[in-house]
Amino acid sequence: MRPVRLATASILIDPTPSYPSQCIERSLKMIDQAGTAKADLVLLPEEPDVVGCPADKQRELPEPLPGGPLFKQFAARARQHQIYVAYSQRECDGNRIFNTGVLIDRQGELVGKYRKMHLAPGEQNDVLQGDMGYPVFECDFGRVAIGICMDIHYPEMWRIYALKGADVLLFPTMCLDYTGDHIESIVNARAIDNQVYLVSSHFIQYPFLSGRSMGHSRIVDPYGRTLADTSHRPGLAFADVDLDAGFETWYSGDLKQQYPTLKECYLGMRRPETYQEIVALEGANPPWKIEVADHAYRDS
Repeated sequence: MRPVRLATASILIDPTPSYPSQCIERSLKMIDQAGTAKADLVLLPEEPDVVGCPADKQRELPEPLPGGPLFKQFAARARQHQIYVAYSQRECDGNRIFNTGVLIDRQGELVGKYRKMHLAPGEQNDVLQGDMGYPVFECDFGRVAIGICMDIHYPEMWRIYALKGADVLLFPTMCLDYTGDHIESIVNARAIDNQVYLVSSHFIQYPFLSGRSMGHSRIVDPYGRTLADTSHRPGLAFADVDLDAGFETWYSGDLKQQYPTLKECYLGMRRPETYQEIVALEGANPPWKIEVADHAYRDS
């Protein structure tokens, strides 16, 4: 058995921006609460330094990792509570700026970082595409990996994480959703396809209405089932899981020996020698593109 207590936070956004963002202090309080509950790891949303911060102050936010003031605050709480803390923040590396996922260990040390690879439309005006590949990080309870917001739409990277042995996938995000169905369905699919636990962390706006930050941070099992969630409110959700449990197949005899769990099935029966087209089909005029009709909603 490899038992681990996972926690995920839903952070309230104030209607009036402030500098520094109130989301930072609320994130610190969530670390305190998760630590008091003896969680092994707590996930916070994407860029609590940016969300809720006035636009004219955001250029002051990027900092080196590790070593910057925001990192030090989160690291101190991780060390105080002996808990792993994961989130993303603005990073500066010389004159280069990234949206960077951060994992801090129980001693307040940087385990590793991941720079967001798939930027949302318009995000390239603020940060660069990631240049560190897809790292998997070793914790004392297992292996974790981070994908940020827009990354959830690209299944290739999550499969890479699974093939590298990630036990838990972490998804900090600031995404909006009209009902939650869109993002939740994708998160469930990533967990099922890769047979891993997937933890998402969101912001929440009061009251929750369509097209706003929905909260509903979740911990999802390899069957795509929600083990715990925060609903449409700020707070924490917890789940105790066994990373060695797996989900048994229905086979018997030799097949059961070869494919004892769905992970062996889904990952072990892959045919990578047939997947070359995924790269070969790239080009200036890919066949998947469609001609968009001239609808009224389009800019004139």
